[in-house]
Amino acid sequence: LLSDLKNVIQRSKDVGIKKLLTISTSLESFTRIKDLIKIDEMIYGTIGIHPHESSKDIITSDEIIENLKNEKIIGIGETGLDFYYNNSEKVKQISSFKEHIEAAIDVNLPIL
Repeated sequence: LLSDLKNVIQRSKDVGIKKLLTISTSLESFTRIKDLIKIDEMIYGTIGIHPHESSKDIITSDEIIENLKNEKIIGIGETGLDFYYNNSEKVKQISSFKEHIEAAIDVNLPIL
């Protein structure tokens, strides 16, 4: 899909879509999102760590808030708890989720 991003953006505009949102799931994906949101005015992003990644990608509420200084980062997540697959330790998922919630409360932005 990224190889066809220019066409995806154009087709989106052609059918009346005004905004596209790309969701962060890891620190690596957030790095890509920071580049994607520069490509077109209609692309926005979020910052967050998916519960499956919370054992290897640790982020604090302060780090989340620092990255929200970009006006095109408009939400916090993806986040939450996923104890079904247990890809990350329960205690690390809970800690990560709390950091996301604290950041969302501090800056009054939606959490995904």
